[in-house]
Amino acid sequence: MHWEWKNCPSSVAGQFKGKEKKPTVVLEACADQELWIWHANFGHPGSLNDINILDRSTVFDALMRGESPQVEYKLNDKTYSMTYCLADGIYPDWPVFIKPLHQPLGNKQKYFKKRQEACRKDVERAFGVLQARWRILALPCRLLSRLDMNKVMRACIILHNMVVEDSREELGDVHEYLFDEHAVMGPSPEFIVSRPHGLRPRSVRELSERIVSIENTEAHFKIRDDIIDHLWLYHAGETHC
Repeated sequence: MHWEWKNCPSSVAGQFKGKEKKPTVVLEACADQELWIWHANFGHPGSLNDINILDRSTVFDALMRGESPQVEYKLNDKTYSMTYCLADGIYPDWPVFIKPLHQPLGNKQKYFKKRQEACRKDVERAFGVLQARWRILALPCRLLSRLDMNKVMRACIILHNMVVEDSREELGDVHEYLFDEHAVMGPSPEFIVSRPHGLRPRSVRELSERIVSIENTEAHFKIRDDIIDHLWLYHAGETHC
């Protein structure tokens, strides 16, 4: 999400101008289907694209340090422990990113593409709700300091998450939209989440191994293919994919 910086100093205005043609500051965020924002990193110049922002991002720092929650889940009768985000096609082929298929072949891949793109829009909806709920984020910012802009952005995100948390009881089954009444219902997915215990890397080598596992291209295609098979297995009754 880009927040226009109306009073950007002229000495740095060039590096903050991107496709919007005006100085902007970028919010990088991860959100779920409830629109809860789990990760937010604000302050990148508007001239950067998604890959440049990813290179400067802290989103996977906790995962590399072993400080992120441990997650275990099953896909296609296989157990995985790598968390992942739904992303668009510009991101690299890492197992932490599940991207859409540009040229899906057959109904199975087409169905995955449709579901992936639908769920991926949650973060765009979160940005829209954030700007609609806190009007200051939809208007050009008149602050002179990026630090002050960061404080405003973080305050709005905290308040946004408080609203989401307060309304959870009214949402009902947040996973209901994933299934269709004509679908073949499988067992409810089980996720085991726990706090890490002493997983901080003990050496540079161990840290390097974790980075390699995050950027493993082969693992990316493996988990993506298992997600495709898993989705199709429990939605084989759908005829309008």
